[in-house]
Amino acid sequence: MTPRNAVNQLMIATVSGTLAGALTDRLTHDGFYVTQVDSSGGILHEATASLLIGLDQVRLPRLLEHIRACCRTRRRFVPAHVEAPLLEIQPMMIEAEVGGATVYVLDVEHFEQL
Repeated sequence: MTPRNAVNQLMIATVSGTLAGALTDRLTHDGFYVTQVDSSGGILHEATASLLIGLDQVRLPRLLEHIRACCRTRRRFVPAHVEAPLLEIQPMMIEAEVGGATVYVLDVEHFEQL
């Protein structure tokens, strides 16, 4: 039997910065502890957030349910980043899939809360 607050896995979930707040609210209301690290970049140069979530592996399916419900992919038009140094041109728009989440789950060898 593992203790109630056992942490034997660490999830790193990178999500859109616009979705991070709603996802964090869902997770904390369900008893997950979340640390949010804001960042930006990627091909779309938009804000993202990496959520660090320590959990007991038996709660992993529930955590993935929250992420799937909150972080759905969608399609939208975004400006293509074309280098044209001396030309003033309207940026070309391309359709891209945005949203969703990138999820890593790592085993935790030792966890200690001080």
